[in-house]
Amino acid sequence: MSIVIAGRTLGLLALVVIVGSILYYMQQAYSGKIPNLRRLQAVDAIEEIMGRCVEMGRPAWYLMDNTNMTSPSVLAPTVAAFQILAYTARMAARLGATFFVPVTQGLAYSIANDIVEEAYKAEGKPEDFDPLGTVMYLPDGADRMYIINNLWSQKVAGVFFLGSWYHKAVIFTEAAASVGALTLGGTDTTHNIPFLVAICDYSIIGEELYALGAYVSQDPTQTSSLAGQDIGKYIALILILVGSILATVGFDISGMFAW
Repeated sequence: MSIVIAGRTLGLLALVVIVGSILYYMQQAYSGKIPNLRRLQAVDAIEEIMGRCVEMGRPAWYLMDNTNMTSPSVLAPTVAAFQILAYTARMAARLGATFFVPVTQGLAYSIANDIVEEAYKAEGKPEDFDPLGTVMYLPDGADRMYIINNLWSQKVAGVFFLGSWYHKAVIFTEAAASVGALTLGGTDTTHNIPFLVAICDYSIIGEELYALGAYVSQDPTQTSSLAGQDIGKYIALILILVGSILATVGFDISGMFAW
């Protein structure tokens, strides 16, 4: 029995190159040479939204929707949302914005509470953190009416929609837009990306959520992983380009990848 299945050798080589690139960048990162990531517009949008909330004297909200930490499909975007939360909370503390983070899952609530509290301490404003009000646990299902009602009653000036979003994406973003809130939305849930892009003032699409989390946290592991995966994308683009040119000039490429 062959170790390598015919027709899949190229895939194996690509995997080896990508994994090798990630390990290389990780070694570089832990040596102090963290790969440079492109600064996303969302970084400036966070500061703009927080500044608007301070100027208007109205609160900023940070919503994450599904935060089930036991689900693999939800874990990655939730971790990215937590990283962005840490940065956003520090910005709120620094500028003096009223900040509110409702969470609908127990473990995620504990993590979010610790992240926000540490952010306020890091900015030297622990007294501005309300242990009962800044981060709040809301039972899933009861959160819909609470959030919609308070978006209106508090006239929220800025809302962040980041993480794993499902049907609540339409419900909450429309409510935020109705009260005139400036919004930033981002998710890797492909069937809800169009809603966030259409309704939010600023948006990040798909894996940009992970890139934003890595950028604001400067986490060596995540930054190295993104840089290594980019090598795989470059290889894919080159193969597509070369294959397209060869096919255009009439070269038969059907047998090139049979090994």
